[in-house]
Amino acid sequence: MDEKGFARFCKTSKRLRRHLDDKAIASNIAVVKEFESFLRKNRKRRSMGTATEADVKAYSEHLIKSGKNTWDTYISLLRYARFLDVREVELSILNLLDGVNILSDLSNTLKKRVGARRQAEILGGLELPTLGSPNTSWPVITKQFMERLEGNLTQKRCRSLLLTGPHAGPPEDYRHERELFLKSKDLDDFLRKRHRQSVKLLETHMKEKTLFYTQEIDRDVLEFVKGNQEIMGGVRAGDVIYETKIPYMTREYLAERDTKMKRYYGCHCPWARESILSGVNIPSDFCYCSAGYHKRPWDVVFGQPVWVDVEQSILEGDPICRFSIRIPKEYSKPPAKMKRRRGANR
Repeated sequence: MDEKGFARFCKTSKRLRRHLDDKAIASNIAVVKEFESFLRKNRKRRSMGTATEADVKAYSEHLIKSGKNTWDTYISLLRYARFLDVREVELSILNLLDGVNILSDLSNTLKKRVGARRQAEILGGLELPTLGSPNTSWPVITKQFMERLEGNLTQKRCRSLLLTGPHAGPPEDYRHERELFLKSKDLDDFLRKRHRQSVKLLETHMKEKTLFYTQEIDRDVLEFVKGNQEIMGGVRAGDVIYETKIPYMTREYLAERDTKMKRYYGCHCPWARESILSGVNIPSDFCYCSAGYHKRPWDVVFGQPVWVDVEQSILEGDPICRFSIRIPKEYSKPPAKMKRRRGANR
């Protein structure tokens, strides 16, 4: 293990959201050494640099059995994978962590809305997956979760719960979009600028050969997004904005000809994606959770809660996921001239 090089990476790299102190670095190094020891003893590999997705899954199973499957452990391994630039290992770890807290967060939100007793009546006995478990087992639990919700809540209340977007991040993450909105001539101008910024972001990932979340960006992906303003931008039509979700694995999505596999590569949701291949029938309204991810930035942009509907859904059999965002009345009339509402900057 390159301890000195990794220490420099942890203190200086732009690929990390925050830099680490010496104590945290020492803890990370200890985690990586345990992983590499496991590889030598059980997988006939010398280091993480030669590890594969199968090795990561085997080690994750070992962590679960030994009770060491903590968030910090996986993040430590992810940091070292990024330091070594071992893309297969990096993606394998990301896939184990992606959206892992979504159902538990939705369960907690349900508890706040209906009370602990009612929440227990609805979801009692439902066991959620352990951190680090393969997401091939998740769709069955997602199906049960949705059947419990839909059997006990009205459609509107169920959708409203899912729209809370537990994976969307805090409002502060979208403050820059609010600022751009207020500086734009009108809503349509903002949507064009928003899309151009997204294309520029993808172009940066392409040039620097870094991941956009969990996918690599090449020229075909860039041109695909550039050619559709609904992707990572939005197009206004009357009193709604339409957004189309960028495919989860866009390169594979564009190259694929099989309808089922194309939908698989398009689906972002770790709780539902594997159902496309396994045939587990998850209620398509679960995609309102994905709509909640798209709702959060618009809540911030408009300075008030908005409603989002699912127009097309991969779970419904469509090739894409497409959402409609209802524009608040004061912004919905063409040409949607900007109005600075009282307290808009608070």
